[in-house]
Amino acid sequence: MEGGPVGLIVVGLGGVGSSLVSGLLAARAHLVHPFGSLAEAGGAGRPSGSSLAAWRDKAPLAQLGDLVLGAFEIHEDDAYRATLRAGLVGRSLVDELRPELRQLRAMLGGRQAPTRRELADMLAEDLRGFLAHHHCSRGVVVCTIPGLRTPPARLGFTAAEVWKALDDGADWVTPGVVYAAAAAQAGCAFVAAGRDAALCAPAIPALFAEKGLPIAGAGLLGPDAVLRELVAQVLAQEGMQLAGAVSLSTRVELRDAPRWGGPDHTSEMGLGSAWAGGAFELSLALRGQVALYLAARALDAALLVELAARAGRAGAQQWMDALFTIPLGAAAPHEAAARSIAERRAHLEAELSALAEAARRRAA
Repeated sequence: MEGGPVGLIVVGLGGVGSSLVSGLLAARAHLVHPFGSLAEAGGAGRPSGSSLAAWRDKAPLAQLGDLVLGAFEIHEDDAYRATLRAGLVGRSLVDELRPELRQLRAMLGGRQAPTRRELADMLAEDLRGFLAHHHCSRGVVVCTIPGLRTPPARLGFTAAEVWKALDDGADWVTPGVVYAAAAAQAGCAFVAAGRDAALCAPAIPALFAEKGLPIAGAGLLGPDAVLRELVAQVLAQEGMQLAGAVSLSTRVELRDAPRWGGPDHTSEMGLGSAWAGGAFELSLALRGQVALYLAARALDAALLVELAARAGRAGAQQWMDALFTIPLGAAAPHEAAARSIAERRAHLEAELSALAEAARRRAA
């Protein structure tokens, strides 16, 4: 990897964070194939003749072996205990990874500070120390903790307003905003993997643009949104229309960690229109752990935003919106009309060649 190792610091070792760390370690040790990652496109298990191409085939993404893992948690912990507590990765695999997971001790994120600005300064100093200790040329912070579900009534529009809000303890300053400010100070790119509408305030991308760093988010897109869109497209090709979206049964368990699963049926149905005024209902239930899906997507986002940093991109990386529920800057006036996930995914893949070329030029 040109420029040395890359620090990948995960904020929060809950379901998504611990699954990201343990899955990455398992994949680069060749204990499992990296299924679910679009950067890897299913790894060695990809079907022969598949049209699905790994994103790293199109652009010089960082190799998994070049990533140096770090973490922040609100209390003293290591990745082994966190992964066992989440209970999403198989115990036998976790035990096989135990030596490496034990070595990954989380930095203390929850601590006392006079103001949130001073807390952000402390976290930034920890990030600088981590990158220096591991001789990392760049850093990416992946924040998995959730925040506000809806945009705050009062928004910041400039980088200066972010710092003032941190000094004043404004009500829209969530933990995600504190970590974003710390990442910007420490020279790290940022991925808002957890859904936090506060990070969509125009001031947050402005903060990273001022520092010459990229940011992407907020809130990784789950499989339900993708499947709803695909089902509607398939039915449209058959001349049928869905009056409502197809419903996916989901429930939330284990300290708000989102999971697939729940009852054996879904209580909501998508209603469609058929010939001669007829109607039909459609439902689709998924069972499994959605956190594992989101962990793979978090890795993809981290690799893409790191490439954007090498390509000299700064501020909101809107070409990455295909991976997120809320585009950055969506809280700003005159927001652009929403595009389909397929259109956004095509835009992302088309952007990869430009990023690859820019990264090569800057490395030359």
